Amino acid sequence: MDCALFRESLSAAMDGETGPLPEAEVDRHLQGCGACQAWQDQARRLRRSMVRQAPEVPDLTAAILATAPLPSREKWGARVALALVGLVQSGLGFAEFLLPADAHAAHSGAVHLSNESAAWNLALGIGLLWAALRPRTAGAQLPLFAGFTLVLGVTSVIDASGGQVGPGRLLTHGLLLVGLVLLVVVHREHRRRPAPAPLTADALGTDDEVRLAEHAAPAPLVPVRSRFPRRPASRHRAA
Repeated sequence: MDCALFRESLSAAMDGETGPLPEAEVDRHLQGCGACQAWQDQARRLRRSMVRQAPEVPDLTAAILATAPLPSREKWGARVALALVGLVQSGLGFAEFLLPADAHAAHSGAVHLSNESAAWNLALGIGLLWAALRPRTAGAQLPLFAGFTLVLGVTSVIDASGGQVGPGRLLTHGLLLVGLVLLVVVHREHRRRPAPAPLTADALGTDDEVRLAEHAAPAPLVPVRSRFPRRPASRHRAA
């Protein structure tokens, strides 16, 4: 007699499902088939070894809500001001592309230097706009803006003392200084926003501890290195 259908019914019964054969017929078969009895015992042992009861976890909802800081109100003043400075800076950089160059400048290669300056000023404006939109990125831009503003300030003082730069150009450099200050303010405001601290059993006023069995700890994943480079999935499907 083929035992496949009976074992399929036994497996379905262990999972709480209905098998392909009636339960009474399966029981009569088990009384006379030692192989299916051994298969059922082995399946039950395997199921008990794989299915384990989850550890009990205390309900800490009330304690976490009581100790978690309230969300602070978003401060938009510095971010809006930084966005305005970014817009003006981007406009100045874009306007430099539209300035016509004389023949002497075009012949001497100063047009390319002017385009580089315009691209740099436009990029700075885009960076300020991005920091106003995403305050968490303001800290990453501070070294760049601070270094550029410092070097530009030193060269501006030298050029102004030699009469090589006018007051109008110096005012545009002051816009970068204002942007740097606002960048620092936005970065500091973002860092001051409270974040929930890690909670322990002592802080929650409970002695409950949740410990997992040693066998429940997942094994570290070991990267599998192939000796040959793999082709993209699309090429596998095409093959």
